Amino acid sequence: MKNLFLALLCLPLFVWAQKNVSGKIYDKHPTIDIVDAFHDAYVSGDVETLQSLVSDDFMMWDSMSNDPNKKPMNFDDLAGRVNYMKDNFEHISIKDRGSAYSDALQFKDSGIYVMTYKMFTAWDKNNGFKIKTPLNATYIFDKSGKKIRRMLYADNKAAWKKWSLSNQTITNGTIFKDHENIRTVRKVYFHLEKGDLEGTFKDFTTYARIYDSNLIDKAYNSLEDHKANAANVFSKFKILSIDEVGYPDYLDYEGNGGVVMSWSKFTLKNNATGKIVNMPVHSQMWFNETGKIVREDLYYNANLLN
Repeated sequence: MKNLFLALLCLPLFVWAQKNVSGKIYDKHPTIDIVDAFHDAYVSGDVETLQSLVSDDFMMWDSMSNDPNKKPMNFDDLAGRVNYMKDNFEHISIKDRGSAYSDALQFKDSGIYVMTYKMFTAWDKNNGFKIKTPLNATYIFDKSGKKIRRMLYADNKAAWKKWSLSNQTITNGTIFKDHENIRTVRKVYFHLEKGDLEGTFKDFTTYARIYDSNLIDKAYNSLEDHKANAANVFSKFKILSIDEVGYPDYLDYEGNGGVVMSWSKFTLKNNATGKIVNMPVHSQMWFNETGKIVREDLYYNANLLN
């Protein structure tokens, strides 16, 4: 009786573990060749070839649309899009994304689906904007397996929105010639010229990141790493002067924060050789809404310090 009870307990697990094969997956298949031809025709703007590859009742959907009432597009919509791309874009490409490749799924009951994982790239010939977005698509074939009947695609809508905005004239904030944040940057350089490293970084947040154009082994320095590097440099060089070139600009972007862009000439004296070094420095200090520096991008020629 005990063995029978245990067998009954295990029965549901046995049932749940059943498998049912509903089709096959191919990495090489005639339908994949048809989809590749479809992409080639799209890229080249060959509407006639596209029409030969789809069924008379062809429809396509944007899988990223949130509009439940949005109607599917037909072949005329596809042709209009292809002609627009041909007239306004160049160097169009649809290529496998990384190591991905297309799959043909041959289902027992619902025919053949081809799944693709591509990267779409194109340049707007009117304004030079480059669109680059992942493009995943499902192509559903008719019963003959020779014509594309349905297409469902998904790409990055933010990339297309940015392209759309690139054709407009849009403001994104205000540029200030003088501003409280500019005064903060000037105080940074005042303390630096006087050799006061603690004062130099007192307006930086503890989590600030320093993106130094001379870094090769990592993307950025922490504030502590940057302090250590600065201390090392200025143990070897005496700062004779830090002078503004032109004047700083504060770009107050719409939303929170902004950036002070400044151009300076550092005049340094090598402590060992007495040699005078003139080093141009471009800095971009990013501010949060409370007026603290959260990031700095630094551009200078570190070879001048060798």
